[in-house]
Amino acid sequence: AWAARIAAMSFILYSAYDIRLFAIKSYGLVIHEFDPWFNYRATEYLHLNGWTNFFHWYDYMSWYPLGRPVGTTIYPGMQITSVA
Repeated sequence: AWAARIAAMSFILYSAYDIRLFAIKSYGLVIHEFDPWFNYRATEYLHLNGWTNFFHWYDYMSWYPLGRPVGTTIYPGMQITSVA
């Protein structure tokens, strides 16, 4: 019974690790849309500059070297909820 539990736990841990690394295996070592640092900066920008400026903000620190038009490329639910 204990061998089956160890085997099951090993499989579960390996599967969790493999799922977590799926984006890296598929797309390489690039942080995509779930970048926590960008989300923090976007929330801070919304808090300091307001709604209108947030949706017209062109962020030159992300999507290097081109930058990112944040107002047209973000789902702002998390930022709005965090600031509220």
